[in-house]
Amino acid sequence: MTKLSELEPKFMHEVANTPRGKGILACIQCGRCSSSCPIARLVDEHNPRQLMEMIILGSRDEVLHTKLPWYCLSCFTCLDRCPQGGDVAEVMFAIRNLAVREGNVPDGFAAQAGNLIKTGRVVTPAMMMINKREKLGLSKTPSTAIEEVQKILKKTTLDKMMASRRTVKE
Repeated sequence: MTKLSELEPKFMHEVANTPRGKGILACIQCGRCSSSCPIARLVDEHNPRQLMEMIILGSRDEVLHTKLPWYCLSCFTCLDRCPQGGDVAEVMFAIRNLAVREGNVPDGFAAQAGNLIKTGRVVTPAMMMINKREKLGLSKTPSTAIEEVQKILKKTTLDKMMASRRTVKE
């Protein structure tokens, strides 16, 4: 839990000014996002309303240096249920972007980013799929415009952000 002296009151505005983060300004802490979230039913520590509260209060380190924003499936049920039209899932994207800039990315996401940087794909094709493609007379893997993907990733500095990645707290 964040101590009062560690709160950053401007954090909510930092999130709101991050692309996709404006939904934080609509939050009235009603809890509908949490009560309708399919992940909140399965993962005890995932509570979208509480995460929004932490942002509003300024618990920057606690929000950006944990796995909490990474649990969201982006199903947008929260948007459907929010009486204010606040989009918690969009705020999750903003929080993730801020976390990545600080090098805080869970291992699974970092592995996907590494695959994307290296191969132009998020997921490496399974051997079964490679064999099936060969039987159909296709190349082992579908073609990817790897150079174009890498060019985009360099412009977004994802490669540098992944190089400076730290382990996210459990």
